[in-house]
Amino acid sequence: GYHNIQYHRKMYRLSPFTPIFFSPSGDRHGVKPKCVQVFSETDRILIQVIATGESSAPPNLIVRDTMNGYESEYTWKAWAMNTNTTLYFIELQGMSDGIYIAFIGNRTSEAFAITAEESVLQDTVLLQYSNADNRQRNDAVFWIDGMQRFFDFRIPGGFKDDNWTFNANNEQFTTSENDKIDLYCQESTVKALTIGNIDGCPVWFADLVNRLLSCNYVYIDKVRYARNESEVPEMNAEVEGLKSYI
Repeated sequence: GYHNIQYHRKMYRLSPFTPIFFSPSGDRHGVKPKCVQVFSETDRILIQVIATGESSAPPNLIVRDTMNGYESEYTWKAWAMNTNTTLYFIELQGMSDGIYIAFIGNRTSEAFAITAEESVLQDTVLLQYSNADNRQRNDAVFWIDGMQRFFDFRIPGGFKDDNWTFNANNEQFTTSENDKIDLYCQESTVKALTIGNIDGCPVWFADLVNRLLSCNYVYIDKVRYARNESEVPEMNAEVEGLKSYI
């Protein structure tokens, strides 16, 4: 799941939990999706690069506003994970409305949009995810200087009413009068999250959702959820010729 960044013969690992997608630099032949990733102005876009045995930071993050060509440059914050591994991270927040492309050395991201338009945001859901500690993964850091960090990832889609199911896990006993009595009962609601819209959905959306659902803390629009047993994303043709993911 690592994406390598080559720069002056140095190798860095871009965390696969990063919520914007950096295409492999040589992959120029795939079909480009119409779906442009959307973030709210208040979302926090956390980008992490893990450097092992490196003495210097990765190249600065360049973010280009495609509407006017203006570029902003961001320097990495550093946090020592251990004696030879360093986390470099940047959190983008409060950017102006626009469509952007990010660059790290020779790596280029897919386009992503920042918007405050409620008419656009109402068709999206905000996924926020983190882990209880840093020991479960070596490709992302969720606690920095004793403070828990969450990744924000916003997707087109949501919960459909007809994709709810209701379950109960209970144990009963029967009295001598043939009355049934619950010893305990625990109810649960299972919802299917549909990703994608009329433009379809890039496969890496499903890849990241499958990965983030393995985290201890997963919030969807501020409500905490857990993966239903071993459920994984499955492709579903919502509209003929276009793909969505559930």
